[in-house]
Amino acid sequence: MDRAERLLLRHAQAESFGKEIAEIKRNKMISRDSRLLTLSPYLDEDGLLRVGGRIDAAPEVALETKRPFILDGSHPTTRLLVRHYHVKAAHGQPESIVNDLKQKYWVIRLRPTVKYVASRCMLCRLRKAKPQIPRMGDLPEARMAHHQRPFTFCGVDLFGPMEVVVGRRREKRYGVLFTCLTVRAIHVEIVHSLTSDALIMALRRMASRRGWPRFVYSDNGTNLRAADKELKRSMEEIDNEAVKTEAVNNGAQWTFIPPCSPHWGGAWERLIRSVKTALRVILKERAPRDEVLATLLTEVEGIVNGRPLTHVSVEPGSSEALTPNHFLIGSSSNLPPAGMFNDADLSLRKRWRTAQRLADMYWKRWLKEFLPQLLPRKRWQQEQRSLRPGDLVLVVDPDSPRNVWQRGKISKVFPGRDGRTRVVEISTQSGTLRRSASRVAPLPLVEEC
Repeated sequence: MDRAERLLLRHAQAESFGKEIAEIKRNKMISRDSRLLTLSPYLDEDGLLRVGGRIDAAPEVALETKRPFILDGSHPTTRLLVRHYHVKAAHGQPESIVNDLKQKYWVIRLRPTVKYVASRCMLCRLRKAKPQIPRMGDLPEARMAHHQRPFTFCGVDLFGPMEVVVGRRREKRYGVLFTCLTVRAIHVEIVHSLTSDALIMALRRMASRRGWPRFVYSDNGTNLRAADKELKRSMEEIDNEAVKTEAVNNGAQWTFIPPCSPHWGGAWERLIRSVKTALRVILKERAPRDEVLATLLTEVEGIVNGRPLTHVSVEPGSSEALTPNHFLIGSSSNLPPAGMFNDADLSLRKRWRTAQRLADMYWKRWLKEFLPQLLPRKRWQQEQRSLRPGDLVLVVDPDSPRNVWQRGKISKVFPGRDGRTRVVEISTQSGTLRRSASRVAPLPLVEEC
Protein backbone atom coordinates (compact mmCIF):
# COMPACT_ATOMS: atom_id res chain seq x y z
CA MET A 1 0.00 0.00 0.00
CA ASP A 2 2.86 2.37 0.80
CA ARG A 3 4.54 1.67 -2.53
CA ALA A 4 1.24 2.14 -4.38
CA GLU A 5 0.71 5.47 -2.64
CA ARG A 6 4.17 6.67 -3.62
CA LEU A 7 3.60 5.67 -7.25
CA LEU A 8 0.35 7.65 -7.30
CA LEU A 9 2.00 10.66 -5.70
CA ARG A 10 4.86 10.56 -8.17
CA HIS A 11 2.41 10.38 -11.07
CA ALA A 12 0.32 13.30 -9.72
CA GLN A 13 3.43 15.43 -9.14
CA ALA A 14 4.74 14.68 -12.62
CA GLU A 15 1.51 15.91 -14.17
CA SER A 16 1.16 19.00 -11.95
CA PHE A 17 4.81 20.10 -11.50
CA GLY A 18 6.63 18.59 -14.48
CA LYS A 19 8.45 21.85 -15.24
CA GLU A 20 9.70 22.30 -11.66
CA ILE A 21 10.83 18.66 -11.42
CA ALA A 22 12.82 18.99 -14.63
CA GLU A 23 14.53 22.16 -13.38
CA ILE A 24 15.42 20.54 -10.05
CA LYS A 25 16.91 17.49 -11.80
CA ARG A 26 19.12 19.84 -13.86
CA ASN A 27 20.18 21.62 -10.64
CA LYS A 28 18.61 24.86 -11.81
CA MET A 29 16.63 27.41 -9.83
CA ILE A 30 12.91 27.15 -10.34
CA SER A 31 11.31 30.04 -12.15
CA ARG A 32 10.09 33.03 -10.16
CA ASP A 33 6.53 32.60 -11.36
CA SER A 34 6.31 29.03 -10.02
CA ARG A 35 3.73 28.18 -7.33
CA LEU A 36 6.45 26.32 -5.44
CA LEU A 37 8.86 29.23 -5.11
CA THR A 38 8.26 29.79 -1.38
CA LEU A 39 8.41 26.08 -0.53
CA SER A 40 12.06 25.40 -1.47
CA PRO A 41 11.14 22.07 -3.07
CA TYR A 42 13.54 19.19 -3.51
CA LEU A 43 13.41 15.55 -4.69
CA ASP A 44 13.89 12.77 -2.12
CA GLU A 45 15.47 9.36 -2.81
CA ASP A 46 12.19 8.08 -4.32
CA GLY A 47 11.92 11.02 -6.70
CA LEU A 48 9.05 12.68 -4.80
CA LEU A 49 8.76 16.44 -4.35
CA ARG A 50 8.94 17.54 -0.71
CA VAL A 51 8.87 20.90 1.04
CA GLY A 52 12.33 22.10 2.10
CA GLY A 53 11.07 23.81 5.23
CA ARG A 54 12.72 25.48 8.22
CA ILE A 55 11.67 23.16 11.04
CA ASP A 56 14.17 20.31 10.60
CA ALA A 57 15.57 20.99 14.07
CA ALA A 58 12.25 20.16 15.77
CA PRO A 59 12.86 17.07 17.96
CA GLU A 60 10.66 13.95 17.86
CA VAL A 61 8.66 15.09 14.84
CA ALA A 62 8.00 12.72 11.94
CA LEU A 63 9.77 13.38 8.64
CA GLU A 64 6.41 13.69 6.82
CA THR A 65 5.47 16.56 9.11
CA LYS A 66 8.80 18.35 8.74
CA ARG A 67 9.00 17.80 4.99
CA PRO A 68 5.54 16.94 3.61
CA PHE A 69 4.81 15.84 0.06
CA ILE A 70 3.72 18.60 -2.33
CA LEU A 71 0.44 18.12 -4.17
CA ASP A 72 -1.73 20.25 -6.44
CA GLY A 73 -5.23 20.70 -5.03
CA SER A 74 -6.86 20.61 -8.47
CA HIS A 75 -5.39 17.20 -9.45
CA PRO A 76 -7.84 14.25 -9.38
CA THR A 77 -5.48 12.15 -7.26
CA THR A 78 -5.31 14.90 -4.64
CA ARG A 79 -9.08 15.19 -4.57
CA LEU A 80 -9.41 11.44 -4.10
CA LEU A 81 -6.93 11.68 -1.23
CA VAL A 82 -8.90 14.55 0.32
CA ARG A 83 -12.11 12.56 -0.11
CA HIS A 84 -10.51 9.65 1.76
CA TYR A 85 -9.72 11.93 4.71
CA HIS A 86 -13.19 13.48 4.44
CA VAL A 87 -14.86 10.07 4.82
CA LYS A 88 -12.37 9.06 7.52
CA ALA A 89 -13.36 12.15 9.52
CA ALA A 90 -17.04 11.05 9.31
CA HIS A 91 -17.87 13.92 6.94
CA GLY A 92 -16.93 16.30 9.73
CA GLN A 93 -15.70 19.85 9.93
CA PRO A 94 -13.36 21.04 7.14
CA GLU A 95 -10.78 22.30 9.63
CA SER A 96 -10.35 18.80 11.06
CA ILE A 97 -9.65 17.46 7.57
CA VAL A 98 -7.22 20.31 6.88
CA ASN A 99 -5.35 19.53 10.08
CA ASP A 100 -5.10 15.80 9.27
CA LEU A 101 -3.82 16.44 5.74
CA LYS A 102 -1.15 18.92 6.88
CA GLN A 103 0.54 16.20 8.93
CA LYS A 104 1.76 14.49 5.75
CA TYR A 105 0.95 16.56 2.66
CA TRP A 106 1.38 20.15 1.52
CA VAL A 107 -1.59 20.75 -0.78
CA ILE A 108 -1.65 23.88 -2.92
CA ARG A 109 -4.93 25.70 -2.12
CA LEU A 110 -5.75 23.21 0.63
CA ARG A 111 -8.88 24.77 2.14
CA PRO A 112 -10.61 25.46 -1.21
CA THR A 113 -9.88 21.86 -2.19
CA VAL A 114 -11.39 20.49 1.01
CA LYS A 115 -14.49 22.65 0.55
CA TYR A 116 -14.78 21.61 -3.09
CA VAL A 117 -14.64 17.90 -2.24
CA ALA A 118 -17.14 18.32 0.61
CA SER A 119 -19.53 20.19 -1.67
CA ARG A 120 -19.48 17.25 -4.12
CA CYS A 121 -20.04 14.59 -1.43
CA MET A 122 -23.50 13.10 -1.99
CA LEU A 123 -23.92 12.07 1.66
CA CYS A 124 -23.19 15.63 2.76
CA ARG A 125 -25.66 16.89 0.18
CA LEU A 126 -28.33 14.62 1.63
CA ARG A 127 -27.53 15.82 5.14
CA LYS A 128 -27.55 19.50 4.21
CA ALA A 129 -30.27 19.62 1.55
CA LYS A 130 -32.78 22.43 2.19
CA PRO A 131 -35.98 23.42 0.41
CA GLN A 132 -35.52 26.16 -2.16
CA ILE A 133 -38.70 28.13 -1.60
CA PRO A 134 -39.60 30.32 -4.59
CA ARG A 135 -40.20 34.01 -4.18
CA MET A 136 -43.42 34.82 -2.35
CA GLY A 137 -46.27 35.04 -4.82
CA ASP A 138 -48.82 37.78 -5.28
CA LEU A 139 -51.80 37.87 -2.96
CA PRO A 140 -54.91 36.06 -4.20
CA GLU A 141 -58.12 37.85 -5.05
CA ALA A 142 -59.61 36.74 -1.73
CA ARG A 143 -57.29 39.04 0.23
CA MET A 144 -58.11 42.13 -1.86
CA ALA A 145 -61.80 41.71 -2.77
CA HIS A 146 -63.05 45.05 -1.47
CA HIS A 147 -66.70 46.14 -1.45
CA GLN A 148 -67.79 42.54 -0.90
CA ARG A 149 -69.92 41.19 1.92
CA PRO A 150 -67.78 39.90 4.81
CA PHE A 151 -67.13 36.15 4.64
CA THR A 152 -67.57 36.09 0.87
CA PHE A 153 -64.04 34.64 0.80
CA CYS A 154 -63.78 32.37 3.81
CA GLY A 155 -61.06 30.22 5.40
CA VAL A 156 -61.99 27.29 7.66
CA ASP A 157 -59.95 25.53 10.31
CA LEU A 158 -60.49 23.56 13.51
CA PHE A 159 -58.96 23.76 16.97
CA GLY A 160 -59.33 21.88 20.23
CA PRO A 161 -60.32 19.65 21.90
CA MET A 162 -61.78 21.51 24.89
CA GLU A 163 -63.29 19.68 27.85
CA VAL A 164 -66.77 20.53 29.18
CA VAL A 165 -68.77 19.19 32.11
CA VAL A 166 -72.02 17.42 31.18
CA GLY A 167 -73.74 16.13 34.29
CA ARG A 168 -71.13 14.16 36.18
CA ARG A 169 -68.97 13.34 33.20
CA ARG A 170 -66.63 15.23 30.96
CA GLU A 171 -66.93 15.45 27.20
CA LYS A 172 -64.85 17.03 24.45
CA ARG A 173 -65.81 19.89 22.20
CA TYR A 174 -64.06 21.31 19.16
CA GLY A 175 -64.00 24.80 17.71
CA VAL A 176 -64.56 25.62 14.03
CA LEU A 177 -63.03 28.94 13.01
CA PHE A 178 -64.36 30.74 9.92
CA THR A 179 -62.12 33.59 8.74
CA CYS A 180 -63.02 36.35 6.33
CA LEU A 181 -59.90 36.56 4.21
CA THR A 182 -60.61 40.16 3.16
CA VAL A 183 -61.55 42.04 6.34
CA ARG A 184 -59.88 39.48 8.69
CA ALA A 185 -63.03 38.93 10.77
CA ILE A 186 -63.73 35.59 12.47
CA HIS A 187 -66.78 33.52 13.34
CA VAL A 188 -66.51 30.62 15.81
CA GLU A 189 -68.80 27.61 16.03
CA ILE A 190 -68.70 24.68 18.47
CA VAL A 191 -69.06 21.06 17.34
CA HIS A 192 -69.50 18.06 19.62
CA SER A 193 -67.51 15.70 17.40
CA LEU A 194 -65.31 15.78 14.34
CA THR A 195 -67.59 14.18 11.80
CA SER A 196 -68.71 15.29 8.37
CA ASP A 197 -72.26 15.92 9.61
CA ALA A 198 -71.02 18.08 12.51
CA LEU A 199 -68.89 20.22 10.18
CA ILE A 200 -71.74 20.58 7.68
CA MET A 201 -74.10 21.74 10.43
CA ALA A 202 -71.46 24.22 11.70
CA LEU A 203 -71.09 25.55 8.15
CA ARG A 204 -74.87 25.94 7.82
CA ARG A 205 -75.11 27.76 11.16
CA MET A 206 -72.40 30.18 10.10
CA ALA A 207 -73.97 30.74 6.68
CA SER A 208 -77.39 31.39 8.22
CA ARG A 209 -75.96 34.33 10.19
CA ARG A 210 -73.16 35.58 7.93
CA GLY A 211 -74.38 34.48 4.51
CA TRP A 212 -73.08 31.71 2.30
CA PRO A 213 -69.48 32.30 1.18
CA ARG A 214 -68.66 32.18 -2.50
CA PHE A 215 -65.19 30.67 -1.97
CA VAL A 216 -64.07 28.48 0.92
CA TYR A 217 -60.45 27.54 1.63
CA SER A 218 -59.31 24.98 4.18
CA ASP A 219 -56.51 22.65 5.20
CA ASN A 220 -56.22 19.33 3.45
CA GLY A 221 -56.99 17.47 6.67
CA THR A 222 -53.66 15.65 6.73
CA ASN A 223 -51.55 18.70 7.48
CA LEU A 224 -52.88 19.85 10.84
CA ARG A 225 -50.09 21.07 13.08
CA ALA A 226 -52.09 20.86 16.29
CA ALA A 227 -50.25 19.35 19.21
CA ASP A 228 -53.15 17.09 20.11
CA LYS A 229 -52.85 13.71 18.37
CA GLU A 230 -56.54 13.00 18.83
CA LEU A 231 -57.44 15.99 16.68
CA LYS A 232 -55.18 14.70 13.91
CA ARG A 233 -56.64 11.21 14.18
CA SER A 234 -60.21 12.47 14.17
CA MET A 235 -59.61 14.68 11.15
CA GLU A 236 -58.59 11.64 9.12
CA GLU A 237 -62.10 10.25 9.56
CA ILE A 238 -63.83 13.31 8.10
CA ASP A 239 -65.19 12.90 4.59
CA ASN A 240 -63.87 16.06 2.92
CA GLU A 241 -65.86 15.40 -0.22
CA ALA A 242 -69.16 15.35 1.70
CA VAL A 243 -68.43 18.75 3.26
CA LYS A 244 -67.27 20.09 -0.10
CA THR A 245 -70.44 18.84 -1.80
CA GLU A 246 -72.64 20.61 0.77
CA ALA A 247 -70.82 23.87 0.07
CA VAL A 248 -71.01 23.42 -3.70
CA ASN A 249 -74.76 22.76 -3.51
CA ASN A 250 -75.14 26.20 -1.93
CA GLY A 251 -73.05 28.01 -4.52
CA ALA A 252 -69.69 27.93 -2.72
CA GLN A 253 -66.45 26.76 -4.33
CA TRP A 254 -64.29 24.77 -1.89
CA THR A 255 -60.51 24.67 -2.30
CA PHE A 256 -58.05 22.58 -0.27
CA ILE A 257 -54.47 23.75 0.19
CA PRO A 258 -51.63 21.24 -0.49
CA PRO A 259 -50.86 18.65 2.20
CA CYS A 260 -48.21 19.44 4.83
CA SER A 261 -48.24 23.15 3.91
CA PRO A 262 -49.70 25.04 6.88
CA HIS A 263 -48.12 28.32 5.72
CA TRP A 264 -50.56 28.30 2.80
CA GLY A 265 -53.26 28.78 5.42
CA GLY A 266 -51.45 31.34 7.51
CA ALA A 267 -54.45 33.71 7.31
CA TRP A 268 -56.50 31.43 9.59
CA GLU A 269 -53.65 29.72 11.47
CA ARG A 270 -52.61 33.06 12.97
CA LEU A 271 -56.16 33.86 14.06
CA ILE A 272 -56.52 30.47 15.74
CA ARG A 273 -53.51 31.44 17.81
CA SER A 274 -55.24 34.73 18.74
CA VAL A 275 -58.38 32.82 19.77
CA LYS A 276 -56.40 30.37 21.90
CA THR A 277 -54.47 33.20 23.56
CA ALA A 278 -57.66 35.06 24.49
CA LEU A 279 -59.36 31.85 25.61
CA ARG A 280 -56.52 30.97 27.96
CA VAL A 281 -56.87 34.38 29.62
CA ILE A 282 -60.67 34.33 29.93
CA LEU A 283 -61.23 30.66 30.72
CA LYS A 284 -60.80 30.31 34.46
CA GLU A 285 -62.20 26.80 34.80
CA ARG A 286 -60.45 23.85 33.26
CA ALA A 287 -63.73 22.21 32.20
CA PRO A 288 -66.69 24.66 32.03
CA ARG A 289 -70.22 23.76 31.10
CA ASP A 290 -71.47 23.93 27.53
CA GLU A 291 -73.24 27.25 28.05
CA VAL A 292 -70.15 28.80 29.62
CA LEU A 293 -67.88 27.61 26.81
CA ALA A 294 -70.29 28.90 24.14
CA THR A 295 -70.46 32.28 25.88
CA LEU A 296 -66.69 32.50 26.27
CA LEU A 297 -66.03 31.66 22.62
CA THR A 298 -68.54 34.31 21.55
CA GLU A 299 -66.80 36.87 23.75
CA VAL A 300 -63.42 35.84 22.33
CA GLU A 301 -64.88 36.27 18.84
CA GLY A 302 -65.87 39.83 19.71
CA ILE A 303 -62.45 40.58 21.20
CA VAL A 304 -60.57 39.30 18.14
CA ASN A 305 -62.93 41.11 15.78
CA GLY A 306 -62.29 44.32 17.71
CA ARG A 307 -58.54 44.29 17.11
CA PRO A 308 -57.15 47.13 14.95
CA LEU A 309 -56.15 46.30 11.39
CA THR A 310 -54.02 49.43 10.96
CA HIS A 311 -51.70 51.59 13.03
CA VAL A 312 -53.37 53.09 16.09
CA SER A 313 -52.70 56.81 16.23
CA VAL A 314 -52.29 58.44 19.65
CA GLU A 315 -52.61 61.96 18.31
CA PRO A 316 -55.56 63.95 19.73
CA GLY A 317 -58.51 64.20 17.40
CA SER A 318 -57.47 61.25 15.22
CA SER A 319 -60.11 58.76 14.13
CA GLU A 320 -60.22 55.28 15.65
CA ALA A 321 -58.36 52.50 13.87
CA LEU A 322 -60.22 50.31 11.41
CA THR A 323 -61.29 46.92 12.85
CA PRO A 324 -63.17 43.87 11.47
CA ASN A 325 -66.13 44.88 13.65
CA HIS A 326 -66.59 48.03 11.56
CA PHE A 327 -67.64 45.78 8.65
CA LEU A 328 -69.79 43.50 10.84
CA ILE A 329 -71.61 45.76 13.31
CA GLY A 330 -70.64 49.27 12.20
CA SER A 331 -68.33 50.09 15.10
CA SER A 332 -65.19 48.74 16.70
CA SER A 333 -67.04 47.24 19.70
CA ASN A 334 -70.50 46.60 21.14
CA LEU A 335 -70.47 49.92 23.01
CA PRO A 336 -73.49 52.18 22.27
CA PRO A 337 -72.86 54.68 19.48
CA ALA A 338 -72.20 58.28 20.37
CA GLY A 339 -74.57 61.06 19.33
CA MET A 340 -78.23 62.05 19.58
CA PHE A 341 -80.95 60.84 17.22
CA ASN A 342 -84.47 62.03 16.40
CA ASP A 343 -87.55 60.64 14.68
CA ALA A 344 -86.29 61.63 11.25
CA ASP A 345 -83.52 59.09 11.62
CA LEU A 346 -86.09 56.27 11.78
CA SER A 347 -86.83 56.54 8.07
CA LEU A 348 -86.13 53.16 6.52
CA ARG A 349 -84.80 54.66 3.30
CA LYS A 350 -82.52 57.03 5.20
CA ARG A 351 -81.23 54.25 7.44
CA TRP A 352 -80.44 52.13 4.40
CA ARG A 353 -78.58 54.99 2.71
CA THR A 354 -76.72 55.73 5.94
CA ALA A 355 -75.65 52.10 6.23
CA GLN A 356 -74.47 52.06 2.64
CA ARG A 357 -72.58 55.30 3.13
CA LEU A 358 -70.88 53.96 6.26
CA ALA A 359 -69.91 50.79 4.41
CA ASP A 360 -68.40 52.83 1.58
CA MET A 361 -66.48 54.94 4.08
CA TYR A 362 -65.07 51.83 5.76
CA TRP A 363 -64.05 50.34 2.42
CA LYS A 364 -62.36 53.57 1.38
CA ARG A 365 -60.38 53.55 4.63
CA TRP A 366 -59.59 49.86 4.04
CA LEU A 367 -58.21 50.69 0.59
CA LYS A 368 -56.15 53.64 1.84
CA GLU A 369 -54.93 52.35 5.21
CA PHE A 370 -54.96 48.54 5.24
CA LEU A 371 -54.32 47.48 1.63
CA PRO A 372 -50.92 49.25 1.32
CA GLN A 373 -49.70 47.25 4.33
CA LEU A 374 -49.95 44.09 2.20
CA LEU A 375 -47.45 45.35 -0.40
CA PRO A 376 -44.06 44.18 0.95
CA ARG A 377 -42.94 40.56 0.88
CA LYS A 378 -41.96 39.76 4.46
CA ARG A 379 -40.34 36.42 3.56
CA TRP A 380 -38.98 34.53 0.56
CA GLN A 381 -37.77 37.56 -1.39
CA GLN A 382 -35.01 35.74 -3.32
CA GLU A 383 -35.49 34.09 -6.68
CA GLN A 384 -34.85 30.33 -6.73
CA ARG A 385 -34.49 27.80 -9.51
CA SER A 386 -37.93 26.41 -10.30
CA LEU A 387 -38.48 22.72 -9.66
CA ARG A 388 -38.79 20.69 -12.84
CA PRO A 389 -40.06 17.20 -13.72
CA GLY A 390 -37.29 14.66 -13.27
CA ASP A 391 -35.59 16.43 -10.34
CA LEU A 392 -34.51 14.14 -7.52
CA VAL A 393 -35.74 15.45 -4.18
CA LEU A 394 -36.13 14.72 -0.49
CA VAL A 395 -39.66 14.98 0.91
CA VAL A 396 -39.18 17.15 4.00
CA ASP A 397 -40.94 15.93 7.14
CA PRO A 398 -40.20 18.28 10.07
CA ASP A 399 -41.50 15.69 12.57
CA SER A 400 -39.04 12.98 11.45
CA PRO A 401 -35.22 12.73 11.46
CA ARG A 402 -33.57 13.75 8.22
CA ASN A 403 -32.19 10.27 7.55
CA VAL A 404 -35.72 8.83 7.20
CA TRP A 405 -37.05 11.43 4.77
CA GLN A 406 -38.44 9.85 1.64
CA ARG A 407 -36.61 10.23 -1.64
CA GLY A 408 -38.40 10.60 -4.91
CA LYS A 409 -38.57 12.14 -8.34
CA ILE A 410 -40.78 15.01 -9.39
CA SER A 411 -43.34 13.74 -11.90
CA LYS A 412 -45.49 16.84 -12.35
CA VAL A 413 -45.33 20.54 -11.51
CA PHE A 414 -48.09 23.11 -11.04
CA PRO A 415 -46.84 26.61 -11.92
CA GLY A 416 -48.64 29.60 -10.44
CA ARG A 417 -49.95 32.63 -12.26
CA ASP A 418 -46.46 34.17 -12.14
CA GLY A 419 -44.85 31.06 -13.65
CA ARG A 420 -43.12 29.98 -10.42
CA THR A 421 -43.65 26.39 -9.30
CA ARG A 422 -44.98 26.13 -5.75
CA VAL A 423 -46.73 22.75 -5.84
CA VAL A 424 -45.33 19.49 -7.23
CA GLU A 425 -46.24 15.82 -7.47
CA ILE A 426 -43.51 13.40 -6.36
CA SER A 427 -43.18 9.72 -7.25
CA THR A 428 -41.86 7.74 -4.26
CA GLN A 429 -41.68 4.10 -3.26
CA SER A 430 -44.84 4.54 -1.19
CA GLY A 431 -46.81 6.19 -4.00
CA THR A 432 -47.43 9.64 -5.44
CA LEU A 433 -47.39 12.61 -3.06
CA ARG A 434 -48.43 16.21 -3.62
CA ARG A 435 -46.35 18.75 -1.71
CA SER A 436 -45.53 22.45 -1.77
CA ALA A 437 -42.04 23.65 -2.65
CA SER A 438 -41.36 24.43 1.02
CA ARG A 439 -41.57 20.70 1.79
CA VAL A 440 -39.25 19.57 -1.01
CA ALA A 441 -35.45 19.65 -0.87
CA PRO A 442 -33.88 19.24 -4.35
CA LEU A 443 -30.75 17.12 -4.79
CA PRO A 444 -28.63 18.46 -7.67
CA LEU A 445 -26.52 15.68 -9.12
CA VAL A 446 -22.82 16.24 -9.80
CA GLU A 447 -19.99 13.86 -10.61
CA GLU A 448 -18.44 12.49 -7.47
CA CYS A 449 -14.73 13.08 -7.10
